[in-house]
Amino acid sequence: MPTPRHLSTAARPRRRGRPRRALALAVAAAVAVPVAGCADDSPPTRPREGRVEITLDDFSIAPQRIRAKPGRLVLEVANAGAVGHTLRVMRGEREVAGVKTLLPGEADAATPTLAKGDYELVCILGNHEELGMYGTLTVR
Repeated sequence: MPTPRHLSTAARPRRRGRPRRALALAVAAAVAVPVAGCADDSPPTRPREGRVEITLDDFSIAPQRIRAKPGRLVLEVANAGAVGHTLRVMRGEREVAGVKTLLPGEADAATPTLAKGDYELVCILGNHEELGMYGTLTVR
């Protein structure tokens, strides 16, 4: 008895290579994506006239390292990314300063008075911190 046409392998078009092609494309895409939040080996940015400009992007904070003197510091924050971002200045579990969620192209400022110590800069939206949106602010 002949094999029905819908079961015959000869009648079906062969799809060889498609799973491999999809896998190759996925690997290429993963490799092509820059690693967000890579450690910045450049010297820390120092404020000028008590101000520092911070750029939020998908998914990085620049500069990633800031070194300032104790006292009042103006953080001028702009979102250059394609999605919303925020910035929080944390000392341990305590929020010291921050800006609201900024949509793409928006900017805002925060003006904390900082004591000596180490602070973290983070975007608290979703998993943005894990994707590389973090930095440090050292006050000495």
